[in-house]
Amino acid sequence: MSTPQTQEWIACPRPAIGDILKWSEPIWAAPNKPRGKRDQIGEQEIVATLRATGEILELEVMSVHKTSSGDAPLSVKSGDHIRRKQSSLEKGACCKQIG
Repeated sequence: MSTPQTQEWIACPRPAIGDILKWSEPIWAAPNKPRGKRDQIGEQEIVATLRATGEILELEVMSVHKTSSGDAPLSVKSGDHIRRKQSSLEKGACCKQIG
C-alpha cells in the first residue's frame, strides 16, 4: 500500500465521513501577550481521516510533518484525535485522497 505522500489528491470542498484529507495549517507560539493573536512560528501539513461531521469536524491524524524551516515543534502527532472547523481546512487548501 502506498504512503499518503505518494497518493493522488484532489480539492475537497465537502468532505464526507471516512475521507482521508490533507491540509496545511499554522503552528502558533505559546501566548505571550495579554490580548490579541498569537505569533505564527511555522507551518505543518496534516493527513487525517474524517471521523464525524457537523459544525466542528472530528479527525484522526494519520501523519503530520513540518513544511516550514526553523525549530517550531509540531502541535499534533500521529494518532491524535483533533477537531477543526470546516473553514480552517478550507484556508489550508484541503484535499482528499483518491484511489
